Amino acid sequence: MKLVGIVGGVGPEASNAFCEMLIKYKKKKKDQDNIPFIHYCNPQIPDRTEAILGLGEDPTESIVEICLALQHMGADFLVIPCNTAHHFLNRIQDEIEVPIVDMTKVLVKKVLIDNPRIKRVGVLATTGSIKAGIFQNYFKSVGVETLLPEELDQETVVMEAIYGKQGIKAGKKKIPKILLTRAAQRLIDRGAEAIILGCTEIPLVLKSKDPKMTFYDPMELVAKEIINYHEIKKEDIITVKYIIKPSEDAATIPGNKGVVANS
Repeated sequence: MKLVGIVGGVGPEASNAFCEMLIKYKKKKKDQDNIPFIHYCNPQIPDRTEAILGLGEDPTESIVEICLALQHMGADFLVIPCNTAHHFLNRIQDEIEVPIVDMTKVLVKKVLIDNPRIKRVGVLATTGSIKAGIFQNYFKSVGVETLLPEELDQETVVMEAIYGKQGIKAGKKKIPKILLTRAAQRLIDRGAEAIILGCTEIPLVLKSKDPKMTFYDPMELVAKEIINYHEIKKEDIITVKYIIKPSEDAATIPGNKGVVANS
């Protein structure tokens, strides 16, 4: 099996949850059937949102150092379980030889496969991700509109749930779940057909089993993509160089955008 390198600590609980997903979702009869991975957890990586907003240090160098260490330890490809960090992904990839899985592209492909006629998705993410347009740009390229929380909700509901004193990064769950459920419902009320859990901390409190809301967790999708890659012996995986675009054939069907992806 290919050795997976996981850039952890962004944040620590989220990257640990990603490791658990690789184990949880892998079909197995014995220990040896599991996928080998290296988890390098460094919580000292500068905050990605603060960097994008011009309020903090650029995390690129710190992330590259971990990627190089994982590469040196023999990782065949890398995963950075932080959606906001994907703003820096191309610069990071330029500094290392092994490919990095692109969580956003994995997400977009899955959403379109599940919902070929989808018109709008709601995005719950950090202000950094939203300012960088990480999700908006990809969905726009395949003809899907993204709905974002109102500015006040973004700061007092979403960011408070993630970064607040009673937030997820502080190890709390109860209040963040209430806040994020409220934010998700408001996006659905505005016409969102699915909700993107666009920060790896958010799925720690919002679960896809909620029957009233359709949630997409990029981190979970990447874990399943890696497992699928190993189980069916795919030749490649969705990385930075992977191109995703609307299917021209599918576009001839009214309301059906479809998807085609090429490496």
